[in-house]
Amino acid sequence: MSQRIGNVGLLNLVNATEESIKGVERIENVGLVLYGKENAHLLTKLSIGNIGSSLEIPAGYHLVNGVFHLDQNYLSAIVEPVFLLVNGMVIIDKNVQADQVQAGQLSLMVNGKVYSPTHLTGIAGKMLSKGNGAVETYDGTAPRFENGKFTLTNSFLQSIDDSLYLVVNGMLSFTQDLNLDLFYEKISKLEVNGKISLFENQETYLYKKVASLTTCVVEVIPAGYEVLAKPLRLNGRSIRRFQQKKWFTNKPVIIESDVSREMLTKAIEKIHSTSVIICHEEVEDLVYERLSLMETEVLSYENSFIVIEGEEVWSNDQFLALNQPVSIIVNGQLTLDRDVNEEVLRSKVTTLDVLGEVIVRERKLKGTLQNIIRLNTGTVEEEKGKGEAEATLQNVGELSL
Repeated sequence: MSQRIGNVGLLNLVNATEESIKGVERIENVGLVLYGKENAHLLTKLSIGNIGSSLEIPAGYHLVNGVFHLDQNYLSAIVEPVFLLVNGMVIIDKNVQADQVQAGQLSLMVNGKVYSPTHLTGIAGKMLSKGNGAVETYDGTAPRFENGKFTLTNSFLQSIDDSLYLVVNGMLSFTQDLNLDLFYEKISKLEVNGKISLFENQETYLYKKVASLTTCVVEVIPAGYEVLAKPLRLNGRSIRRFQQKKWFTNKPVIIESDVSREMLTKAIEKIHSTSVIICHEEVEDLVYERLSLMETEVLSYENSFIVIEGEEVWSNDQFLALNQPVSIIVNGQLTLDRDVNEEVLRSKVTTLDVLGEVIVRERKLKGTLQNIIRLNTGTVEEEKGKGEAEATLQNVGELSL
């Protein structure tokens, strides 16, 4: 059985052999590949879609994956030369003495960043042998790291005693009421590897604190807009609580058929959406008038609609049970069973929007689907047979072959 592997943070081939890589059909994306001089040729025998970087580990080096804190005590304890390959970050403590570094007992290869106190920056480079490491300096206390989703609030700023160098690996959000003077005072330097979401009036303060935006995407919420953090479904009753709202969202907005043109006009002034809006065709023109982005997709329906979230398998009987033709929006995974009839599919489905994945168990259905697909940003694939079965691995932090 062949094996397909997707998204590997670190692929370790240091101990790999011809036998150990046998059976790996393909690896889609790899952040870093490590290999030894003796087995470097194995890299060309693997089918890998994208490789961030690759490093040959010289003999004698030991791997550290993650964050490596280098302080005075560690350097004092070294009695013979140490060779380390760090895949992640090195933080040099401010108590490290220059003569400890100059002793030359520690050699580093770094795939990531080195954070050094300003007064040690020059000699810190002596520890670094080849690698992809870049050196960032800091004054005062060492940087604070936040991983995943992190929201910058007034409470967080008020808890900071000394000026802070903040590093966020993931998504950083600013609260709408963030005290910008306090932000300017408490945050000495800001670094984000991922995405920043903030309001229009906060943008200037961000640029004063961040040295580079090449490692992140900035999402600016226009003034006066409310952020929809979850998908929103509106009907004739729920829409009455809104009066001339401006919405900013990256989640789907669903407008049911009992929402009249008058209700929609009264409730919504503008929509800034990077997702989709599902609405009845009677109000489609009004929805378009309220969009602030050209690329927002509006998926209208004539009679009714079905949204597929998660994984569902539909049989011919399920399609026959529909009272009237529907629009189907696939945001998860829809599998069409082997008994689904082409004519039934044509008569019961007016449009098919593929945002996720559609799997067909009969090849002939793929042609039928092409006639009803309106939007396809996902995939339509034929299910693999038993003889083509393959094992899959997804999102692996570290993989040794």
